[in-house]
Amino acid sequence: MSPKIQLAMDTLDFNHALELARQTSPYVDIIEAGTPLIKSVGIEIVRQLRAAYPNKIILADLKSSDVGAYEANMAFEAGADVVTTQGITTLATITEVQREADKWKRRAEVDMTGVKDVIARAREVKAVGVSLVLYHRSIDEEVTAGALWDEAAVQTVRSLCEMGLDVAIAGGVNLDVLPLLKGVPLYGIVIGRGITAQPDPAATAKAVFESVKEIWPA
Repeated sequence: MSPKIQLAMDTLDFNHALELARQTSPYVDIIEAGTPLIKSVGIEIVRQLRAAYPNKIILADLKSSDVGAYEANMAFEAGADVVTTQGITTLATITEVQREADKWKRRAEVDMTGVKDVIARAREVKAVGVSLVLYHRSIDEEVTAGALWDEAAVQTVRSLCEMGLDVAIAGGVNLDVLPLLKGVPLYGIVIGRGITAQPDPAATAKAVFESVKEIWPA
């Protein structure tokens, strides 16, 4: 099965987000209201995306670090299918977000940005019921420290998949990165600036869609 394509929208503008979703929706499976977007315009953006795209997976990238169940409930009430919490936060918060997801029969995703030992943390969160993790190359590290996709990163992703987890990847992902992950049974591929910052987001999203289908034929 081909990985799901996730559009990450980190714009601060409500209408710009809706326009990006409109342009790219034919080519993506998951529409993400990014952390900066939710902080800027509020949870209403999730409600609007849910109403506009009933057949898409809507992800609220809350990156909850405390009061996890409270925040997750807010997003699920607004129509989110998936909410995120941080791998670097307490296991108690991650557990509470997962419990809330189970209550709603939806999903919690643990974002591994900043986690020193991703595999060890993945074992811990899996033990409390988490089934979806995000291997996330930090944007700040990419810009300041040159953190790029390499064989070590690919091997970590492969190891996460071998644990039986659904694994999504994010951070500097573009058309050039995708071939490096051929053969890895990814759940999702998250692309933000690689689509949204391009002159023609729709054309780029289509190119990503076609590349994914070629690299991971169904």
